[in-house]
Amino acid sequence: MKSMTGYGNSRAQSKDVTVEVSIRTVNGRYLETRCHLPREFVAFESDLKKILSATILRGTVDVFVSRKVKSVSGKAQMVVNEALAKKYFLAYKQLAKELGLPFQVHLESMARLPEVIKIEEIIEISASEEGVLKKAFLEACKKCDKERIREGKALRKDLEGLLGSLERQIKIISEMREEANAQLQDKFENKIRARLKGTDLDPARIAQEIVIQLERADINEELTRLSEHIKGYRQMVAVTHSEGKKLDFYTQELLREVNTIGSKSQVAKITQAVVEAKTLIERLREQVQNIQ
Repeated sequence: MKSMTGYGNSRAQSKDVTVEVSIRTVNGRYLETRCHLPREFVAFESDLKKILSATILRGTVDVFVSRKVKSVSGKAQMVVNEALAKKYFLAYKQLAKELGLPFQVHLESMARLPEVIKIEEIIEISASEEGVLKKAFLEACKKCDKERIREGKALRKDLEGLLGSLERQIKIISEMREEANAQLQDKFENKIRARLKGTDLDPARIAQEIVIQLERADINEELTRLSEHIKGYRQMVAVTHSEGKKLDFYTQELLREVNTIGSKSQVAKITQAVVEAKTLIERLREQVQNIQ
């Protein structure tokens, strides 16, 4: 079992560059990866996501990568933003007209304006640097996965404790079932007799009607399904690769059966146990949301 919450950090370097990678994961219905990369590494984003998906199957993942170069290469290019220069020119011309001043613009002044001329370094990522990046990234993935496994062990322990508490509440409800049916039988019989007062009563018909009402109100089927769901739940919690989506489905089924019991129950002790069971199931649901 793995939690969807984790963190991993790693650094790798060569003689020319140092790369640091941090990976942070939180809950998410699907795998959503958000990469925050230096522009020099944008071309490797697809490769990094493939490496990540081999370890992390579900959750929202933020990847942060930094690049520090020890020596800058002499390769560079000059980029002229002609469109921006024209806008500056027209703006100065309009301003001179409105102020009634002579319009004079010097090329040197235009060239010094922000973003008109930029010098960009031409960067070529070598195979060696790519290897440094992927080495740091893979190590960060492993550390993050280790943290998720550690958190998963704590989640498993919490789930097992909650299931044990839920089973105790189900046992209370099960033990109260016969008493509840006896109370319902008396209630149904009195109700039928009150409605048919003054008429000839057929004992067989009364007994048949009571049986029908009891079958509708009996919670035995719900208790049986609850036992099966909890058994399946325990089996999924016990396996190494527990799946959060399947556990979430089972949690919904547990809640469905307990709600049905609550709607049928007319016994205070059963109602109280149902409330406790629903509280435990809600806590199960909250914990399951953290499982990959």
